[in-house]
Amino acid sequence: MDNLDYYLNGPIFLRNLIVYPIRKDTVKEDFLFTTIDDISQLNKGKFYELDLPDVNKIVFDNRGDSPVLMIDGEEITGSLQNRIIMRSSIVEAHSKNNIPVICAEERRWEEIGGFKTGYCSYPRIRSILAESLHKKIDIQKEVWKEIDRKLTITRTRSKTSSMHEIYDNLNEEVERYLEGFERLNHNTVGFVGVAGNRILGCDIFNSPGLYHKFEKKLLRSYALDAIEYQQKSGHLPIVKDFFDAIILSLKSLETKKASAHLRLAKKKFAGQAILHKNRPIHISVFPG
Repeated sequence: MDNLDYYLNGPIFLRNLIVYPIRKDTVKEDFLFTTIDDISQLNKGKFYELDLPDVNKIVFDNRGDSPVLMIDGEEITGSLQNRIIMRSSIVEAHSKNNIPVICAEERRWEEIGGFKTGYCSYPRIRSILAESLHKKIDIQKEVWKEIDRKLTITRTRSKTSSMHEIYDNLNEEVERYLEGFERLNHNTVGFVGVAGNRILGCDIFNSPGLYHKFEKKLLRSYALDAIEYQQKSGHLPIVKDFFDAIILSLKSLETKKASAHLRLAKKKFAGQAILHKNRPIHISVFPG
């Protein structure tokens, strides 16, 4: 696999969320992807239900001139129920794709208007998505169970057990993590997030330009998990070992397809990667 010259930098502290930037020396900004947020704002991209609605599939119509990268865990709200995207995908310009999704709102199946883009799922939910690629689990049950756990531990109320409402209710606290934050260094392409004595997860992108399109959205999602660990302490995990294992896993994979979705799995982590022309565009990994 090409272009895996990533390296880990020293920590940056956002309250109790510790972010270890991932950087690259060699950067090519030749893959000009856009995001579901950007293209939706331009009215050139739209999510909608299938003709016969399906809990686990929705359609994305990309009417724009650039391919759209959507990452695992991104939330789509409205329509019959809120969903989250199950795996990172690329939708080429002027094309439609069926997108695999999972429900993030257990107690609603009622039309309330068209889809809108929402938050990105916090790492604990995304780790369930990654695990489901490698193990036979009842993913829907596990996601609902995790949302109920988060509602309880954060003392948040939601009539429909909605992940979106957790974010809405904790928005002020999440935003405090980003007070004074502008952006990570210009050659940053991702980060490993840590809180308390736990690695929350890791996101890596093809280029700094693409990373910065997702930076704030991802940091907010990691902050939502970090809230749980404000009173917890202990020995910091060895982040470099976790990062090195990810890169080693990627180097051991080979694909000859122009684009491919890959599953990453080792004893201590699970993740996924989306490739384009044999180059990784987005990688996400979470501890097992």
